Amino acid sequence: MTGPTVKVIGIFLAEPDREFYGLELRAATGLANGTLYQRLMDLEAYGWLESRWEYPDSDERAGRPPRRYYRLTEEGAVRAREKVERAARARLRGGLRARLGTQGA
Repeated sequence: MTGPTVKVIGIFLAEPDREFYGLELRAATGLANGTLYQRLMDLEAYGWLESRWEYPDSDERAGRPPRRYYRLTEEGAVRAREKVERAARARLRGGLRARLGTQGA
C-alpha cells in the first residue's frame, strides 16, 4: 500500500461513518488533486469506498458546484484495517532489523 493510499485510508478509518468530499480530503492529506482522485477511484473500484453526488437542488450547495461524497464501505473498513496493520507490522520489523543489524528474524 503506497503512502498516498495510506493517507487517504487513514482519514476514512478515523471517522468510518462519515462522508468526505474531495477538497476536504485534499486539505487533510496534502495530496495533489491527480494523486488524490486516482486513489479515490482505485479504492472505489476495489469496493472499499462508495460515492454519491450531492443533489443539484440541495440548499447546502448555495452557489457552488456539486460535491461528490465518498464513504468507507463495511468491506473497505475491514480490508483497510488489515492492510494498515500489516503495513505497520512490516515497518516495525524493518526498523527492528535495522537497529539489530540483522537481515532475518
